[in-house]
Amino acid sequence: MSQTTKIPWHAKPMLRHLPIWEFPRDIWLICISNVIGAFGEGLYFWVFPIYVRSLQADYVQLGLVFSALYGASALMPIPGGLLADRFDRKKILIFAWTPWVLSPLFYSLATNWAQLIPGAVCWGISMVGVPAANAYIITSMNDRRRLASAISLVWSSYSLSYVFAPAAGGYLATIVGMRTVFHISTLLIAVATAVFFFLSSQHPPKTNPKISKPINPSDHKGQLRRVMLFWAVFFMIASFFISITRLFIQTFLSEEIKLGEFYIGIFGSFHYAGITVLGIIIGYLGDREKKSNAIALCLLCYTLAIAPLTWIWEIPLLMTFAFLLGGSWVTGAIVNAFIGTNAPENRRGLWVSIPQTLGLAAAFIASYVGGYLYSISPYHVFAVSLAAMPFLILLALTKLKEE
Repeated sequence: MSQTTKIPWHAKPMLRHLPIWEFPRDIWLICISNVIGAFGEGLYFWVFPIYVRSLQADYVQLGLVFSALYGASALMPIPGGLLADRFDRKKILIFAWTPWVLSPLFYSLATNWAQLIPGAVCWGISMVGVPAANAYIITSMNDRRRLASAISLVWSSYSLSYVFAPAAGGYLATIVGMRTVFHISTLLIAVATAVFFFLSSQHPPKTNPKISKPINPSDHKGQLRRVMLFWAVFFMIASFFISITRLFIQTFLSEEIKLGEFYIGIFGSFHYAGITVLGIIIGYLGDREKKSNAIALCLLCYTLAIAPLTWIWEIPLLMTFAFLLGGSWVTGAIVNAFIGTNAPENRRGLWVSIPQTLGLAAAFIASYVGGYLYSISPYHVFAVSLAAMPFLILLALTKLKEE
C-alpha cells in the first residue's frame, strides 16, 4: 500500500493539519449522539462491576454477567455487517440503538445479580449497529488519509462524556439511589438515539472498481484478505489479554486499595479523559505514520498503566495510570480504520464486523477467565495480562503488514 506523503511539522500550524474541522455534518451528528448517550451510560457503567458485587455476586458470577454481555455482543457484528451492506444504515442505527435504551431500564428492576443478565444481553444486541456506524463513517469520508482520525474522533467523543459521567453518577446515586440513576440513563440514551433521525440516509453504494480495488494495484485480493484477517486475529488476541483485567480494575481499587466511590469515579474520569485525548492523538499519528506503530503505542500505554497499578497506590500516580490506560482502548479504532480503508466498498460492513466479532468473542471468554483468576488471587489476573504485552508489541512492530 502506498505511503502517505509526509508534511514537515514546521510547514504549517499543527491545528491546520488536524482534519476534524472539515468533517461532514453527519460525522458531527454521530459525535453529538455519542456525547449524550455515553453520558447516560457513564452515569452507571464505570461502577457497574461494583454494583454487580453489591447484588451478592462473587468474582466468577461477576465475570458471568459480563460474559453474557460480551457473548451477546459477539453474535451481533457479522449479522450487523451484512445488514449494513444491504440496507439504509441510518435506519439500522436507530433500530440497533433501541435495545441500548432498554438496558439500564432492566438493570433498575434487578434485585439480584442474575436478573442483570437481560439488561446485559440488551446491551450486547445493540452492537448489531456498530458495523453500520463504522461503514457510515468510512463512506462519509472522502479523504481516506484522514480515516483513522475520523473514527478515533467519533469514538473519542463517546469517551468524552465518561470524563464527567462517573463522578456525576456517583453523586446522584448518593442522593436519589442507583435505580433513579438507571432511569436517568435510560432517558439520555433515548435522546441520543433520537439524534440519528437527523442523519442523512446512507444506502450501501454499488460496487465501484475505482474505490473497491486495493490502493496498491500490485496487491491481489487474496493477499489483501489475508493481511486484513491477520489484523483481525491480532486484535482478537490483544482484546483477550486486555479484557482479562478490564472488569476487575474497579474491584481492585475498591477491595484491595480501599478507594471510596468518589476516588473510583475520579479514576474513571481520568481513564476516559485518556481515551479522548490519546484517542485523537494516536488516531492522528495513525494517519501520518504506520497504523501498526499506533497499535504498538496503544499496547505500550496499557503496559505502562497496569504494571505499576498493583504496587503504587498514591492517588496522583493512580490517576496518571488511569489516563495512560485510556490509550489501550484506541486499538479497535485503528484496526477498523485499516480494514475499512482496504475492504471492498460493497462488502465494507461485513469486513469491519470481523475484527469486532473476534474482539468481542475474546472479551466473552476473558471475562470468565478473569473472574476465575481473580478468585485465586487479585494479582494473578494482572500478571497474566501483562505477560503477553511484550510479545504483542513486538508482533505489532514486526508482523503487522499494511500492504
